[in-house]
Amino acid sequence: AAAAWFVIGGALYMNPFVARLYEEATASSPAVRKWASPGPMLAGQITGALIQGLLWALVFVYLRPALPQGVLMAGLAFGLILIALKIIPRLIDMWLTTTYPRRLLAVEVVNGGIGGFVMALILAFFLR
Repeated sequence: AAAAWFVIGGALYMNPFVARLYEEATASSPAVRKWASPGPMLAGQITGALIQGLLWALVFVYLRPALPQGVLMAGLAFGLILIALKIIPRLIDMWLTTTYPRRLLAVEVVNGGIGGFVMALILAFFLR
């Protein structure tokens, strides 16, 4: 699930439209970190995706008895839980406490939601 999260994230964030938004924001906003080399950033993202994937798998296993039956319904329900626990609080925090560009916040919500549902469906498929 963590590998899928990383691959989906790469596709969502590296597509030309979103990549251009991040390039523009990196050049114009002090809130967007500028990396001299992509290596440390990618290493951190891979490590974070692995840790996050393991933790969400543990949460899924714990909540499995309370989730709806069937892979699709369990995945969708857990995807909503991921959005409620991960995406929405992060959005509110960044919106209230940073100067992070609003366009990028929107990208984070959309891409995070898609990634969350993909991860939830994969967990439901393999851990059901």
